[in-house]
Amino acid sequence: MKLKDKMAEERVSVNWLSERLGLSRSTLIKYLNCPDEFRVKHVKIIAKYLHITQRDAIVNYFIKNQNHE
Repeated sequence: MKLKDKMAEERVSVNWLSERLGLSRSTLIKYLNCPDEFRVKHVKIIAKYLHITQRDAIVNYFIKNQNHE
């Protein structure tokens, strides 16, 4: 599942989330297309609004290489 899918599942819109993160809509869309570029402070906020732990957010949505050993 991609970050955008999780946002849809939780009914979190790009506009709403961009306001909470203090980012422009276009910057958030850029980050959503390349989630590993998010700053840690944004990951923490996103995890809160998506009702997931910060660890789950990082492992499942913000790391490109998912080869966890």
